[in-house]
Amino acid sequence: MGCLIFKIDASLGSHFFHHVTSMNVGYFSVPFNSENSKLKIDALKSQKLIKETEFVKHVQFNKPLTVLMNGKERKVLIHC
Repeated sequence: MGCLIFKIDASLGSHFFHHVTSMNVGYFSVPFNSENSKLKIDALKSQKLIKETEFVKHVQFNKPLTVLMNGKERKVLIHC
């Protein structure tokens, strides 16, 4: 299957954010074509493929990921 790229805006729905924040769940998105955000796509492509559909690819890492989030500074680090 070829690589499809879709520009999808992060959800701005008030109900969505109410539920996320009330459950103390971290939420972030990687802006499309951002000069400040970095995504190591090769690291994702090299993981074990669990399932792939037309729009979603589910992969599995060998060990758990560590996700560090600072919502006040709008910074996220995902380490594998």
